[in-house]
Amino acid sequence: MASMHPTSPHPFTPEDFKMSENPPAVLYKYLVADRVSDVLDAGMVRFTHLLDTNDSFEVRKTFRRFAGPKLNELIMRAASEALTPEYVDQQIQENLAKAGVKLPTALVRQVLEQRFGMSVKELMKSHLGMLVGSFSGGLDAVKSPEEFLMEIGSILLCFSLSERWDIATMWAHYAGNHTGLVIAFDTNHPWFKSDSDPSKSKLQKIKYLDEQNNELFDDLQAALSSKATDWSYEREWRINCSMKQIEKSIDVGVDKIHLRSFPAESVSSVILGAKASSDTFDLVRDVLKQRYPDARLQRANPQRMAGTFVLDDA
Repeated sequence: MASMHPTSPHPFTPEDFKMSENPPAVLYKYLVADRVSDVLDAGMVRFTHLLDTNDSFEVRKTFRRFAGPKLNELIMRAASEALTPEYVDQQIQENLAKAGVKLPTALVRQVLEQRFGMSVKELMKSHLGMLVGSFSGGLDAVKSPEEFLMEIGSILLCFSLSERWDIATMWAHYAGNHTGLVIAFDTNHPWFKSDSDPSKSKLQKIKYLDEQNNELFDDLQAALSSKATDWSYEREWRINCSMKQIEKSIDVGVDKIHLRSFPAESVSSVILGAKASSDTFDLVRDVLKQRYPDARLQRANPQRMAGTFVLDDA
């Protein structure tokens, strides 16, 4: 009996590297005040290789092996759905034609069922199951999870955002202890959408976990897009890209800064930190007037007794 033909492999596209729900309507980028000129004024943001982020364990072994019961189950489930009566009949006729034999399909079904004690569909699934077992068993021999993850880490670059603007730790760590700013991005803008399917977002939510899964397909998001729980306060989302999508690279000693431009229309507002200087305020205000006329300028004011922030128009 002829085997099912797999579909042609789809080329790896970093922006399709997605396994999460749709993002919030707005995501935020925390910046120090010195970044106003090269980000807001120049209209470019930095994409960083996963191996070069500030998390030393960004690329780590998140799963023990590629293949296991979950992968086998997924393959067999997909195969079972594909083995429709029409498909089975087509396979019978194709094999008969190759042998130069003309027989009714129903008769061939009956003979095979009597011979093997199972339906033709179950017979095909049985043969496929043996092939899947052999395939799964050889996956880890081709490339180890460690090699695979290091390769992904060297290929992918990411631009990180947060789903909240009011995280005090983020203001302290990434926005100059409240002297910097936060850029609010409209995630419904086409810049955040898939080139092949504008209804889908490029943004990928980061999952936080410390444990290691048994196999890749136990939790694909955890395996390929996760960080340790120590970083969960960031509430991070990302866009991934490859080097061919980088528009500008700047040498800084042994390292390089890789930049991509973003459309001004994707910025809905800029939030200044509570300790932002008057010079920073004036610079941001002027840049918004020139390049982002529809973006609001706001300030994050801490409410100490309530332990929260409020946004005031600036």
